[in-house]
Amino acid sequence: MQLTCLDDDPRMEPTLRRFAGRLGHDVRYHANASAFKQDILSHPPELVVLDLELGRETGLDIVKWLSQQRLQLPIVLLSGHGDELLDTARRIASANGLTVRGAVSKASMVRDLPPLLAAQQPSTPPPPPPSGMLAEAPAQPAALDGPTLAGHIAAGRIEPFFQPIVAGDGTLKDLEVLTRLRLPDGTIVGAEQVIPLAEASGLIPSLTESLFERLLAAKATLADLSLDHLSVNLSVAQLDIVLAKALVRRLVDGLAGCCDVRVELTESANLADSQAVRELGAELRLLGASLAMDDFGTGYSSIRALAELPYDTLKLDLCFVAEMFDSSKAERLLAAILILSQNLGLKVVAEGVETLAQAQWLREAGVDRFQGYLFGPPTPLDEVMSRFGPKT
Repeated sequence: MQLTCLDDDPRMEPTLRRFAGRLGHDVRYHANASAFKQDILSHPPELVVLDLELGRETGLDIVKWLSQQRLQLPIVLLSGHGDELLDTARRIASANGLTVRGAVSKASMVRDLPPLLAAQQPSTPPPPPPSGMLAEAPAQPAALDGPTLAGHIAAGRIEPFFQPIVAGDGTLKDLEVLTRLRLPDGTIVGAEQVIPLAEASGLIPSLTESLFERLLAAKATLADLSLDHLSVNLSVAQLDIVLAKALVRRLVDGLAGCCDVRVELTESANLADSQAVRELGAELRLLGASLAMDDFGTGYSSIRALAELPYDTLKLDLCFVAEMFDSSKAERLLAAILILSQNLGLKVVAEGVETLAQAQWLREAGVDRFQGYLFGPPTPLDEVMSRFGPKT
C-alpha cells in the first residue's frame, strides 16, 4: 500500500519507513507542505500520515486544503501535543469530510502507530453493474407540505416503528417508538422529514394522538413481548402542556398491565428553565410514566436540565458511543458521565451501539440498557414479533 507522509521532523522518516516497511507498505515522505501537495495531486496515495505541527502552515491548514481539493484520502493524524489536541483535530478533519483512520500522540507512537498501519488495506471499488444494466437510484418520496401531511394523519397513515432496547445479555426489555409515515403506494417516510414539517405546520398534537392510538390498538401484541417499558418521544416545544399530559395519561392507562411508559422529552435541555416544562415533568412522573433525558451531552444546558427535571433515565447520545475508542479523552469523558449517572441513581440507556466491543465496554462500565443496530434497527411491529416474540 502507498503511504504519503508530511512531517517537518526528519527523525520521523526512518521511523515511519521502518514501521511501514515491515508491513510491505511503500512510503513517500515530505518535510515541506509544497512538495507534499504537488506529490498528492500527481500520485494520490491510499493513506496520508499528517503531522499537525508544521510551523507556519499547520496540519489543520493541510486538512482544509485536502477538503478543498475534494481529495477523499483517509488520514492518520500525528501530534506531539497529546490527546486533547488530537481529539479536536480529528473532529475538525471529519467535519471537513475526511476519513480519519487514527490519531496518534508522538509520545506513544512506537506503540500506537504500527497497529494502525497494519490495519490499513487498499480500498476495493465496488464491482460495476452487469453489462447493459444501470444501477437504479432509490425511489424518492413525493414532496410533502403541511396540508398534505394533515391529510395523511387524518387518513391514519402515521405508523409506529419500534427499535429494540436490550439488557446486557441481549434480552429484549424495552422498545422505542419512532414515527413513520406510510404513503398509499407503500413508501415509508422517516421521522427526519415528517417531524420538522409537523412542527412547522402545527400538526404535532394530531400526529402524536394518531401515533398513540396505533400503540393502544397494538396492546395485545405488545403484551406478548413482556416489555418493561415502551418509550415514546414528546415534543414539548410544540405541544400544549395540558394536551401532552392528557395524551400521556391515556397511553399510561391504556397500556396498564402490558408495560410501563417511558417519555423522552425532546428539546428539554433548552426548556429546563420553563416552569411549564418542570410542571409537566413532575406531572408525568405522578401519572406513572418514567422520564428519560434523550441525547444527553449534546446541549450546553444538559446538566441544567438534569438538575431541573425529575428524570429517572439518561440516554447517552450515540456520538459518545461512536467515538469511545477514537481517543482516550473520549473514553474518559464517557466513563465520567456514567459515574455521574450512577451517583444520581439514574438508569442509563446507551444509544448507537453497533459493535460487540462497544457493548462489552459499556456493559463492564455499568450501562443498564443497550440500543443500536447491533441489536436491531427500527422495524414494524410484526418484524419485532418474529424476532423477539414467543415461539410456537
